[in-house]
Amino acid sequence: MNQNSVDTDSPVLLYEQIKSGIKAWIKTNNLKAGDKIPNESELCGIFDVSRITIRRAIKELGEEGVIEVIRGKGTFVRASKKDLHLLNLKGFTEGLSTEENNIEKEILHKRIITDDAEVSRAFAHEQTEFVELVRLVKDAEGPFSIDFAYLPVNIYPGIYDLLDDSVSTFALIREKYKIPFTKVKKEIEYVHPPAELCKHLGINKTSPVILVKKIIYCPDGSPVHYSKYYMVGERVKFYIEADYTE
Repeated sequence: MNQNSVDTDSPVLLYEQIKSGIKAWIKTNNLKAGDKIPNESELCGIFDVSRITIRRAIKELGEEGVIEVIRGKGTFVRASKKDLHLLNLKGFTEGLSTEENNIEKEILHKRIITDDAEVSRAFAHEQTEFVELVRLVKDAEGPFSIDFAYLPVNIYPGIYDLLDDSVSTFALIREKYKIPFTKVKKEIEYVHPPAELCKHLGINKTSPVILVKKIIYCPDGSPVHYSKYYMVGERVKFYIEADYTE
């Protein structure tokens, strides 16, 4: 950033130029969430504009989720948020907005479990043996979710050996097992993160964590997939898009 970043003869408003300059500086310097940027006084000197103009640029960048002002500490790059559609039937990472192309998944563990009370209830006690798949989901800014998926062994025979970091369970279900999804039920709540989750997500116990529990059904009404995922609250936002008819 330098004084040449602002063109007083440009039809683009000064605060908009400053916003673009700050965004470009963050990108050029490869800054990550939590990295500090110059304060108001320093930005006034860099751009040679009034504090009022700088404050408006900072305010709008804060509203856009680009930066975060912490009183008494300074202004910091804010972690980007993932857009997640509440009504989709897709897997978690498949349900992210289409511009996301830097998502990585790492299997923390997979195992066969039997007679788990919570999972059995989700499947209406029709299944007793499941593959439990636990994955860490991350992007260039770091981990933002842990995903627990439960797959009945008798519905998906042999799936245990097919699961690795690069495999989409939903792609397997569609392409290999030919099971269509027709209905989804989701529960969403804030929870206190267990210590093990804090360790993997790099957060503390006071960080807001969103828990989503999801059951997916096939055409005959039987549950065929149960998952729950814990997401760092500051890294995701939910949205709904639905057609409206009288």
